[in-house]
Amino acid sequence: MRLLIMIIGGCLPFQLWAAGEWEYELDPYYSNIAYYQSLDDSPIPELGERTEAQVYSNLFFSSYLPRFVLVEASVNPMPLLGVILKSDDASGIYEDMNITQELNLVEVVTAGFEEPYAVSLFLGNMVKYRSAGQSESESKGFMGYLASYGHLHIRRNELVDDRWGEFEWKIKGDRITQNRTLSWSFRVGAKIHDNPFVTDEYYVAIKRERVEAHGDIYSWVKNGGIEFKYRVSQKSGRAIGQQLIIDKKVPIKGYGWVLSLGLGFVRETTEKYSGPLSFGESNTAFVLRPSLSF
Repeated sequence: MRLLIMIIGGCLPFQLWAAGEWEYELDPYYSNIAYYQSLDDSPIPELGERTEAQVYSNLFFSSYLPRFVLVEASVNPMPLLGVILKSDDASGIYEDMNITQELNLVEVVTAGFEEPYAVSLFLGNMVKYRSAGQSESESKGFMGYLASYGHLHIRRNELVDDRWGEFEWKIKGDRITQNRTLSWSFRVGAKIHDNPFVTDEYYVAIKRERVEAHGDIYSWVKNGGIEFKYRVSQKSGRAIGQQLIIDKKVPIKGYGWVLSLGLGFVRETTEKYSGPLSFGESNTAFVLRPSLSF
């Protein structure tokens, strides 16, 4: 992280670099800290009142020339905890979590995350805008190119040495009103691995979440989300995995917290791993993903 900041910071005037903004997110599954900065002396564009489709259009026709840079360091706490529990043979906790011979509770709550951490660099465009009825531009949209790197891979709660790189084009944003937050992302990309027994892949992924503080907490539309990912081998073009998770959101009024419970599956085919890492058969894992964001 420090190296990336030094490299990028060395390419920008200090006064400009110091004028950027920090953001962070704390989540049991994905926590991060990020710094974003303009590449020139212009402020973040404020579009005024816009619909979601108008924000997409504005970003799409301007993303070919990046004007913003974002540096992010992220960690996946729950998947890391799964690795620790499985590697601690003496405690026996991991074995005690076996529900059946083929089903382990630790795997159920950590499936779907293949990296313990990542450092990322985003180049693209960012806009602020207002939703209908809002007086301030609280909503944001991003579109551009993301490169990520790490040196470890998680395979069923076990660490594998693997220097990997991920490159993607993505659009991400949120739409904030007084009582509702809608967030969304769409990305297509490629991931390459230094470990020859982990398959290089192409993928497409979508994610959409909605939280209404005063909405029906039983409604999966007003307080819910969906995440889908489809992956294919770069070499053969055949599917190596799919992931589908549906979230139920429960806003905790008065605190600004959101409790969520994700249910779904993660499937891996025999194309995913080879050699000593191969399981010899396709595998579909049930996913139960409790989380609290604040």
